[in-house]
Amino acid sequence: MILGQRRRKVIGLIARSGGAAIAVTLAGAFVNWVGVAGTGAVAVAISRADTGVLAGVLAGISAVVGCEGLVRLFQGEIGRGLALSIGSVIGLGFAAIIFFEVVKGIEASE
Repeated sequence: MILGQRRRKVIGLIARSGGAAIAVTLAGAFVNWVGVAGTGAVAVAISRADTGVLAGVLAGISAVVGCEGLVRLFQGEIGRGLALSIGSVIGLGFAAIIFFEVVKGIEASE
């Protein structure tokens, strides 16, 4: 695979992952946890369980959890806020690992 094709695949992966993350985050902002789960499940199902979309959904869920953690911290619930924030950071770490593994697979394909 030539460099231009790899670049297009990585750009497509970024667009799919980012779109899924944005959709899940917006669902969390406007609906509730059921909307987050539903939007994530639909995004993964539409993409036929594409690993890049799965990473985007995980990043979106982590963003929603992190926002909830910040709100809890501002409300004075230190324990719950820290737990949610730490969980969010762990989720974002896993999403980044999954995403970069997919990019590495694209770059390694010939």
